[in-house]
This record gives sequence, C-alpha cells and structure tokens, in this order.
Amino acid sequence: MILSLLISLFLTIIIELTVSFIIGIRDKDDIKVVILVNICTNPIVVYIANCLMLFTNDFIYNIGVAILEILVVMVEFVLYKKYLKFDKVSPFAISLINNVISFSIGVIINYI
Repeated sequence: MILSLLISLFLTIIIELTVSFIIGIRDKDDIKVVILVNICTNPIVVYIANCLMLFTNDFIYNIGVAILEILVVMVEFVLYKKYLKFDKVSPFAISLINNVISFSIGVIINYI
C-alpha cells in the first residue's frame, strides 16, 4: 500500500504542477505551495479510498470517493487562497481544475 501511496502522490504532483504551469503559476514559492498542498491532501485521500475499496461495496466506495474529492477541492482552495501569491485565476478554480484533471487521469490509469 505504501508504494501505491507514493506512486499516486508522485503522479498527482506531476499532473497538478503541469496544470498549474499551464494556468500560469511560475513563481517558485507558488510551485512549492502546490507541491506541499498535495503532500498534505493526497496521501490521506488515497489511503481512505483504498480502505473503502477493501472494506465496502462499489456504491459506498464511489460515494466516499466523491465526498473525498469534494473535501479535497475545498481544503486545497482554502490553502491556495491563504498561501498562493498568484492571483490571475481564483484559488477555487485552480483547486477544481487541478483536481478534476488529476482525478480523471488517475481513473484512466487505473482502468488501463
């Protein structure tokens, strides 16, 4: 499970940094914020999602993951609002776009 957490974290950071760069985030301190925010949120979400997968049915897993993703968008929005200097795109939009894209790519990777 540790390997799964590390791979997920690494891929999420790469994807969200790429998306953040496309959005316009270039400042090294803001890049650090994106990395640290993902280090804070991703392992917890992946661990809980893995537990849901192991101990519940598909319906509860899917509802749980949806709730987790909504919570992550909200938590990351608050952290981005507080710590990002970048202000050309709203922190909520940054959080939402990053998470929708990284989640979607994760679903595709898991399907393959």
